[in-house]
Amino acid sequence: MAKYATVRELKNQTTALIRDAEKGEPVVVTRRGKPVATLKAFEGKDLQKEDKYPTTAFGALRKKILEKHPQLAKETPKEARRQFDRIARKMRRSLPFKTWREMDRFIKGDRYGLAR
Repeated sequence: MAKYATVRELKNQTTALIRDAEKGEPVVVTRRGKPVATLKAFEGKDLQKEDKYPTTAFGALRKKILEKHPQLAKETPKEARRQFDRIARKMRRSLPFKTWREMDRFIKGDRYGLAR
């Protein structure tokens, strides 16, 4: 059975709550009655490199791409960067704007940069 503690209780009784978690009793931390975090005993699998939810946009995108194209996992970062740069140069040539600032001005209707 999980134990519940508010954020204030966590702040004031951190050591006691961590001891409870070490004993195997998970502690659910709540803010205004809604669960926001969990304290649980440490397990070896907690250090596994594979994250269920990548924390960066790059990590999430890379994971989706590797699911569809597993052969790309064999590429070194240097090769992947070279491929990315090649594609970016090709895309840059096809864009109607020379800079992001120029595109931003056009989208906002300020073609000559007069508005500030």
